[in-house]
Amino acid sequence: MIVLGLSGGIRSGNQDGAAALIQDGHVIAAAEEERFTRMKHASGSLPLRAIHYCLLEAGITIQDVDTITFPGETYRNFTDILSDYFDFHFGHCPNIKLLDHHRSHAASAYYCWDQDPALILTMDFSGDGMSTLAAVGEQGHIRDLYRIPKPNSLGVFYSLLTQYLGFEKDNDEYKVMGLSAFGDPNQQDLSQVLHIEGDHYRLNTDYLKLSLDPSRPSPSKQERLYTRNLSLAQRGRLNHEPITPDHYNIAACGQKVLEDVVLHLIKQLVQQTGIRSLCLAGGVALNCAMNRRIKESGLVDRLYVPPHVSDAGLSIGSAQLHCSEQGIMPLRPENFYLGPSYTDEDIRVILDKCHLPYTIHDDIEERAAQDIDEGKIVGWFQGRMEFGPRALGNRSILADPRDPKMTDKINALVKFRESFRPFAPSVLQEKAAEYFVDVTSSPYMTITHRVQPDKYTVVPAITHVNGTARIQTVSQESNSRFYRLIQAFEKRTGVPMVLNTSLNVMGQPMVCAPRQAIETFYGTGLHALAMGSFYLSK
Repeated sequence: MIVLGLSGGIRSGNQDGAAALIQDGHVIAAAEEERFTRMKHASGSLPLRAIHYCLLEAGITIQDVDTITFPGETYRNFTDILSDYFDFHFGHCPNIKLLDHHRSHAASAYYCWDQDPALILTMDFSGDGMSTLAAVGEQGHIRDLYRIPKPNSLGVFYSLLTQYLGFEKDNDEYKVMGLSAFGDPNQQDLSQVLHIEGDHYRLNTDYLKLSLDPSRPSPSKQERLYTRNLSLAQRGRLNHEPITPDHYNIAACGQKVLEDVVLHLIKQLVQQTGIRSLCLAGGVALNCAMNRRIKESGLVDRLYVPPHVSDAGLSIGSAQLHCSEQGIMPLRPENFYLGPSYTDEDIRVILDKCHLPYTIHDDIEERAAQDIDEGKIVGWFQGRMEFGPRALGNRSILADPRDPKMTDKINALVKFRESFRPFAPSVLQEKAAEYFVDVTSSPYMTITHRVQPDKYTVVPAITHVNGTARIQTVSQESNSRFYRLIQAFEKRTGVPMVLNTSLNVMGQPMVCAPRQAIETFYGTGLHALAMGSFYLSK
């Protein structure tokens, strides 16, 4: 059975369009539409180019697909819209199955993990009229425990906070998370906006310009989400205004309120079920600082947060959920390098057409490690593109974590973004515990960990102001070429990690294809670019 899972949509509020192809339970390919269109989040789009990629990767045509799945069970007339869409673009439309948004989120985490039974908690802005789902995954089936409807939403709360601080909702929430480390949560009080109520929580809708009708679309990114009577330390910040200590404190308080509420939900679920394995999905689960709090709370023994918890992951989740409902057990992917790859010949043709000078190396890892050791910032383009928003060593910018000025250099010269934004380390899995507290394996950059205090001055470029880092542990099995690069850097420096951030600039998606990597290389302050066996230098 071949299932093509989709996410995205045709409304302006639909975003994170993606396609995933599953054959007999195996995830064959998955990619976000933004990587092809170069429009971040691909808002209001069905994933046409991602669909073409998945079919090409699998070596099939649309006629070979048995079912198309989409997470929009409550969408009116959407089956007819999809049918016409596929007939228009492909000349054929397979069977269409609309599935529940939050159950698709739940499936995208549960079926990619190896724990059974497992608690599942999905939290986002909203989907199919719901904002939160608590469930249990057991013996291949997902059983709902409860649902919380929109607008009572943790995603709405954090988006409101994001706008109030002068950032863009559905895009910049991670900036608020990073900003929160600079503030004091006790200097503000957001309990009038969000508070614990019984076993759940309550978001005060008096502060929302959001329809209470769950079928009505949410305000666009261009509109204010909060009402004018929301007044904290000062009025909402305009995006061109400076960030003040009050803004730091609002971010810190909002982050703490979110964490306290989520810990309360988890505590009640563990007490109710006795299950101490938890997986998360939905956009709120991208908050890796919250995930660290969960991990350190002692409420659960095992925590799993896959790299595709945003709405893009609904493409995989809806397809997996349909497979399960048809009696085909979804199989856990070996890794999440599920996007396009390019051979050395593909890369050479493009470099020659662009008349670019390059050198060729059998030991490209050694060549890159040498430049990183010398303080250079290197673009790293290898293998299949990652699925999800994190660069996991195939579409990355790499640098020396020992340089205390490196964060400012990359933010100012390469990423062109705010100075308070931290960077992540990619560390050899077997050496991770030497540098980070309570870590064995954390391969997806979805959980921050505390840096060992004696390492603050050793790797200052990846140590955030609160002494944490959003780490990626790298093993030989997960990514052999990236592993060899980090090994080569360790042999030179004694430090078994590199600074790793996505190969893009602020406001643009992560690069997908060689030509995009070249544009980023020549349009930024990158010193070098490694693509396959080819090395470009300035």
